[in-house]
Amino acid sequence: MNDILTNFTHTYSLNMDRKIFSKDAQRNLQSPILFVFVGDAVSSAVSVINNIKDKWNNGEGIIFVNISTKDIEDSMNIFNFQIPIECEDKKTLRKSIRDKFYSNKELLQKFNKKLTTVRDNMLSFGELFNSFENLSISVITRADDPLNIILPEISILTKKRMMEVFKSSIMDLYVLVKEQNLEDEFYSKVLSASFFREVEYIQKKDFKFNENIAIYGEGRELPVEENGPIFYLTYLLEEKNEKGLIPKNSMENNYEIVSYISLLKNIGIEGETYSDIENQYYDNGRFKVNIKSTSLENEKNIYSTGGLSKVKRPNGAIAATVTRAVYENVLNKMKYFSKKHKDFVAEILKIDESSLHSMVEDLMPQTVKIADMISIMTQKVKNEFYRLTVRESEESLYENRCEEFFKQNFIYGSEKNLYNMKLEDKVEGLIKDYIISNPKLGIYCAWLWTLEEGEGINYIRQYKNLIEKNIENLNRNIENTYENKALDGFNIKSIFFKDEKIKEVKNKIFYIYEMKKEVLKLQIMKEILSKYEKILFNINGDIEKYIKELEEIKKLLKDYEDDITKSGDEYTGQNIKAYYENLVNDIIVHIENIQGEAFYFDDKYIGSIHKLLIEGREQLLEKVIQFCSKYILSNEEFYKPFEEEFNKRANADVMDSSNNVLSKEELYRKLLNILDDNSAIKAYIMNYDVRAYEEKYFFGDYESSFMKYAFNFDRNIRNYKIGYIHEKRASGIEKLSLMGGFTAKDVVYIKNAFECYDYCLKEGYKLHGIDYNELPSII
Repeated sequence: MNDILTNFTHTYSLNMDRKIFSKDAQRNLQSPILFVFVGDAVSSAVSVINNIKDKWNNGEGIIFVNISTKDIEDSMNIFNFQIPIECEDKKTLRKSIRDKFYSNKELLQKFNKKLTTVRDNMLSFGELFNSFENLSISVITRADDPLNIILPEISILTKKRMMEVFKSSIMDLYVLVKEQNLEDEFYSKVLSASFFREVEYIQKKDFKFNENIAIYGEGRELPVEENGPIFYLTYLLEEKNEKGLIPKNSMENNYEIVSYISLLKNIGIEGETYSDIENQYYDNGRFKVNIKSTSLENEKNIYSTGGLSKVKRPNGAIAATVTRAVYENVLNKMKYFSKKHKDFVAEILKIDESSLHSMVEDLMPQTVKIADMISIMTQKVKNEFYRLTVRESEESLYENRCEEFFKQNFIYGSEKNLYNMKLEDKVEGLIKDYIISNPKLGIYCAWLWTLEEGEGINYIRQYKNLIEKNIENLNRNIENTYENKALDGFNIKSIFFKDEKIKEVKNKIFYIYEMKKEVLKLQIMKEILSKYEKILFNINGDIEKYIKELEEIKKLLKDYEDDITKSGDEYTGQNIKAYYENLVNDIIVHIENIQGEAFYFDDKYIGSIHKLLIEGREQLLEKVIQFCSKYILSNEEFYKPFEEEFNKRANADVMDSSNNVLSKEELYRKLLNILDDNSAIKAYIMNYDVRAYEEKYFFGDYESSFMKYAFNFDRNIRNYKIGYIHEKRASGIEKLSLMGGFTAKDVVYIKNAFECYDYCLKEGYKLHGIDYNELPSII
């Protein structure tokens, strides 16, 4: 169920992002970018960063080189190169990779050829860029990936080959650090510490490189030379942020930071961006000067880091709220339809007076009547009736033959018919055909009316009480009649009208049996109602599992909505429930006015809830989701761009205070706080020794009221450089934080990793391609 909801909200969010992003003015890169990924650990970053091509007007000209141990086919703008690893010994793994790289001339030749293919491919996209003279190269690796032992060679050779067609290039290094869910945390730290020592080495001012790694085949080898630091800037991006916390999807966020820093350095700036004289533009050279000047370290490599936060339409939360609101509307409509007068319920269940009388009459013997008792033989008649009661007269005339006649022809016959009537099938059929299958009643009615305190059971019990009183009254009349004198006082005329007097006595006896027949009918009716009560109880037990499922789905939708609203790290969830509940209700009322209040249960919309539950709760959820997609989320109100949607939500006029509706000012401030919190830099460093230099940049439409609020708020109270990149956009606002001026020894992770590293050196691990004593110390 959660998978269905997750898939739905994710798909809706992606589709809406595309539609909203389509209203954005696409970004333009000034000059080409080449991304080089080194190691299996960063292969997943390729697809994430590659997504930027859809948001950039000339994004198809961005080229990716992915170097890993796997054999992967090239695709579009992604070029893959495999460096197989044969060594499994952790003690010699890193060194063996470097040794093989230098010794395997065929591998080196293939790599050179691949770089040539990349170079030529870049040339074919030259017309997409305003300037094709300069190239930005971003090298990305994870600190604990063993392949990065040859990262210097890969980077230098890549730069050399690209410089054959470009006039200038700047190459930056992005080092990612993962600390969570590692297979071997100890060895991961060892590999990371090894790489950071090597970065320190290749970033030295006096670093020199001269190796024959430009291989052209047929014995043709040329030296590749590099003097001074390989990388212009080195960035460290950890899973942990500056607070020591690991945010949700932290590594994916790091990949996005890489793409946004690359964008910041290469974006084609609109003229309006700097129409505000207070706006600060990004200058890569100035940033480097500032981070070096603030650092207390002159000889060590200076690192930078970043943080990225995005505020956009809360599409996932909107979809979840709409689904929950629609589902609750369906449940409420079912409950509303179930509120019927008891007489209506009785008529539907066929336990109203007319239906019961008809049922009882059908059970009574049809071929015999009380009057047929006249055929029963009588005893010799005497003139003693004047002194006898009716009971005594019956005994005198018939002995027990009347009682036996009544039992044989009425009691036994009706009991047999009652036994054979298959009432359970009949009641179940009534519930199914006239309640569950009725769109205006449905399964909720069937459940409520069959509850112990429901209308059906209450009606039955009240009716049974009434029948019991009627039986008591009839029995009292029978007893009174039996105790009356059979005939009135004796007189001389009675001798001459003897036959009429006997007939009068017989009529009184027959009258008593007519009353007994009425008592029998009432007893049968009571028995029918008792059976009904038991059957309804059983039916209620069968139906209750479906009602529980309905309530469980309701809770699941509510919990999912709460989770996605609270956990969303790209927006604030305030006012979402309040605003979109009202919107859903308005749309539902509109449909009801056209299609009728029971429209939900038409197969065109959602259909029979009972049938869907029989198929499985997943089927019901899928139907509700389909309804939401087709009839609710398709409404134009759900296509508002970020700023308009946000302002409408901020001004939601909702009376339900439990939803904690915030004012526009409060929402803006909360949204700004989220931008700040989520753009926390992705490096956990020792603060007491670091003098950091910071810059912050907003990406968004400066004409929007929130963008102005956010920019001016930060500008007025912050002591770091603030700038914004003005873009005509409807999708949202992003904030990029940049910070630099720290060294490897300031990073908590690196400091801790060296304990493991030192242990492995003592144990004889071959962690470097050169003597580790030549490498600069960090700690």
